[in-house]
Amino acid sequence: MSDLISTAVQAVPRQHYTNHPELGSVPQSTAQAAIERDLARAAIEPGMRVMEIGTGTGYTGALLADMVGADGHVVSIDIDPSLTDRAGKLHAERGVSNLTLITADGHQGASEHGPYDVIVGWATPTHIPAAWVAQCSPGGRIATPVYIAPVARTVGHVTVTVNNEAAPIDPKLGPAVYIDMGDEINTTLGIPLFYVDACTAGDSPAWVSVAWRDTTPEHDPSDTLAMLKHADFSQKVVFSNLERDQASRWRDFRAYCVGREGAQRSNLTAFGTGEPDWVTAIGFSSGNNAAVLTAEGQLLGNREDSPAVAKLRDVIKEWYDADRPGLDAVQADLTAHIDGWLVTARI
Repeated sequence: MSDLISTAVQAVPRQHYTNHPELGSVPQSTAQAAIERDLARAAIEPGMRVMEIGTGTGYTGALLADMVGADGHVVSIDIDPSLTDRAGKLHAERGVSNLTLITADGHQGASEHGPYDVIVGWATPTHIPAAWVAQCSPGGRIATPVYIAPVARTVGHVTVTVNNEAAPIDPKLGPAVYIDMGDEINTTLGIPLFYVDACTAGDSPAWVSVAWRDTTPEHDPSDTLAMLKHADFSQKVVFSNLERDQASRWRDFRAYCVGREGAQRSNLTAFGTGEPDWVTAIGFSSGNNAAVLTAEGQLLGNREDSPAVAKLRDVIKEWYDADRPGLDAVQADLTAHIDGWLVTARI
């Protein structure tokens, strides 16, 4: 951790923002280690003008305000007025004066306060919005979680530099876990906002996302969802005896699957459930067969001799043989999009 981040962490009381005695807490807050990691990726310096996408508790905005100092300024945007209102009160209590709060769709940024030296995201868009790039100074930096494949929950963290032609260059990927960033307030925390091809609601919500949605229209993703909800085959796959390491290793495996399959003509498949189990899984399906590996290390398939189960086992072995690489070992590509730039991963 840099001295600048360390000084800010010491100066800003996290509890003031995450669990205030009068204003209470908010439903979600980012882990301290992830905040410090992603602040380091953003490479903030004193005197910078920074746009923050995702006000949240207000804690990260307070850290940024401390880091840029009196000669810098932070513009923090959130779509939820209850969050920006709460953060405004908390900042006022501490006398934070170099920070502007805006309630709006973060995809559009805030051009009236730009340009920015750094744009920091704390929620996950499907692509790097064109507005962010346009509002970033030449040589400026964007550091944000982003989707790296057109499949639900396949996210990473990307840092790019904006060149003199107002285009992002030199993408670098790393791990990240953040909520989806929609153009409306997210009220369905158990269901992803993007790339969901079939889902069930009620007491046992579940969803599935398939990369083959546009290439095999004869197959119905609802059938894939049913296969995984009522899997006939289950097998334990242990990456670590420690729960924290198991989840981290699983995210590395997910990144490997994404990079291996690529963005086009893939049978990459994501599956998950809401309360009470909160399952999240990655794997493969074809419409006739399906197999996924959950973050808890449970391999689920439509049957033991399923081709999807065989492929998933082969990919797990391949990943182990490659020394279990994660997103840091995956290459990132940028592709111009109608409203920005897509980020895709490849091995």
